[in-house]
Amino acid sequence: MKTLYYNGNIITMANYPMPEAVLCENGKIIAMGEKDKLISRDVKLFDLEGKTMLPAFLDAHSHITSYANSMATCNLSEAKSIDEIVELLEKFKNNKKLEKDDFILGFGYDHNNFQNKKHPTKEDLEKVTTEYPIMIAHASGHMGVCNTKALKFFGINEDTPNPKGGIYGRDKNGKLTGYLEETAFTSVATKAKAPDYNDMCEYFRITQNEYFKYGITTIQDGFTGDKEWALLKKLSDDKKIKADVVCYIDINHCQNILRNNLDYNKEYINNLKIGGYKLFLDGSPQGRTAWMLEPYEGEKEYRGYPIYNDEQVTDYIVTALKDKQQLICHCNGDAAAQQFIESYEKADEILNTKENYRPVIIHGQLTTEEQMPQIKRLDMIISFFVGHTWQWGDVHLENFGERAMKISAVNSAIKNDIITTFHQDSPVLPPDMIKTIWCAVNRKTKNGVQLDLSEAVTVYDAIKSVTINAAYQYGEENRKGSIEPGKDASFVILNENPLLYPKEKLNELKVEYTILRDEMVYKR
Repeated sequence: MKTLYYNGNIITMANYPMPEAVLCENGKIIAMGEKDKLISRDVKLFDLEGKTMLPAFLDAHSHITSYANSMATCNLSEAKSIDEIVELLEKFKNNKKLEKDDFILGFGYDHNNFQNKKHPTKEDLEKVTTEYPIMIAHASGHMGVCNTKALKFFGINEDTPNPKGGIYGRDKNGKLTGYLEETAFTSVATKAKAPDYNDMCEYFRITQNEYFKYGITTIQDGFTGDKEWALLKKLSDDKKIKADVVCYIDINHCQNILRNNLDYNKEYINNLKIGGYKLFLDGSPQGRTAWMLEPYEGEKEYRGYPIYNDEQVTDYIVTALKDKQQLICHCNGDAAAQQFIESYEKADEILNTKENYRPVIIHGQLTTEEQMPQIKRLDMIISFFVGHTWQWGDVHLENFGERAMKISAVNSAIKNDIITTFHQDSPVLPPDMIKTIWCAVNRKTKNGVQLDLSEAVTVYDAIKSVTINAAYQYGEENRKGSIEPGKDASFVILNENPLLYPKEKLNELKVEYTILRDEMVYKR
């Protein structure tokens, strides 16, 4: 059966005038033009009723398995104090049937929302229980807190040295506080007892529907290890993945996943694909662990810190290039971005490669104007977590002073002809592309501070970053990201035309429908 979409604003994101109608068959766009010339007896009509249709959004970076796992945790995102964390965990514990070795897990607290701006301690968590291990994760995903029982489970004691690229929090007497930062946290975060497969199937279904609700039909798993791959592979085998899911393999520990599953690296198998490798170089700007070229505001020397030295980073990049893989690299601070730039140049020289595997700077919060020509020279993409301008803009002003005014320098990248994409790093933030577009266009903080408008972009350029540019990042620009014959019939339908809507009110736009290969997967 064919479907004809008509009677609305159809924004193609391609070099086409706005068509009157779009004709689709077998999940593909087959023709565009005047309604009367495309209509026939065997066509199902989809009346847009004056609404606006765009190509479906693509998530340029998130963690769908972590998001699904977070469904089994206590939501701490609304906590405004440590006492509220304790109250929420207590309520969560009382509503949960706990068995031996079960963890009580929480996600999403942000110490920046607390009056004292301090992280909880193990003693705070032990007000909830000492019988069961507790681990809570910061909203950034870069740090967290454990009670004594959890520390013991992970084999962390007073004599455990800090791992490279991480810190175990200690008080003035050198005793563990329960706080774990960067690799100290990320190395244990997946070791807690996980929900069983049946539960994870349901959590995954709910999570996938969250992306559909925001108009997204291509989703990323941005740091895939053994545990995540096992889940995604079984979900794929059982045909429980509906969206397109692209995963990026932990290059530090799990290169064999990619090498043993090369069929998934070539194309989607039951909607699952391996896109390449993922590497972390630094931490979180709101957590003051992003690696900076200059000290944080109010500090004489402290600039955050790297995870790897230059030689290690170059070796990882050489591995990615030898394996002919795209490498997406977490760089928040400008020092981390510089390390990636220089190490990539060195790896290129070592191998003398002529191929462009479309390397991606993930987040790029503090990349500078001076770095943009270097990034362009290497054909790098920057995937900006531009929602930071609103969500943590005020915190960044405290942490970086004047430098924060140009955080998420999207327009500087565009002026240097760099491909830009946007993301929400879900579950850090919900995958709300409309809110992200609003952030990129308006650059306002929660407290109403106007960040540097020279880095604001047009609505059209913002939409490019979540459609055709994101398709390019995935190497899928020939089948996604614009409305053209031969491409997937995947669309997002909005209640109003974002190109004509007041830019300061863009975040009020609503996703009415999400269409995945001509199948409706969300209706408001």
